[in-house]
Amino acid sequence: MTTSNENVSHHKVKEQSDELRTKYPIFTAILERIPDMDLKEVLSVLVIVDPVRSLLKTHATRLTFIGEDKNLDQIIEESINQLRTKHALLAGILERIHKMDLKDTAVGLLGIDAMESLLKLRMLVILTS
Repeated sequence: MTTSNENVSHHKVKEQSDELRTKYPIFTAILERIPDMDLKEVLSVLVIVDPVRSLLKTHATRLTFIGEDKNLDQIIEESINQLRTKHALLAGILERIHKMDLKDTAVGLLGIDAMESLLKLRMLVILTS
């Protein structure tokens, strides 16, 4: 992501949000709100990107290397419940993680990275305006 002035605008955030909603529909609930978020909202979502990414990676590990593991499933479920309680905006994403196959999980990992970049762009727009 470049930070030149011509790339840091509300229009650019809106444009990227629309593009990402098409590519990563699982994140639509958050992506459609990003262009209108204030700094506090942006940061509140940005700080939970890593825990969601970690859940997706753990799920991917389970799918690729471990197979069925009730202990790991329980750990993932507890993490999901904690995050869902604190961050209702992510409930739709969190509820789907257990049902994701390997392809969906890979798309989720790409989507969370794209969403993080968009949140950072929105933060830049806020800070430079």
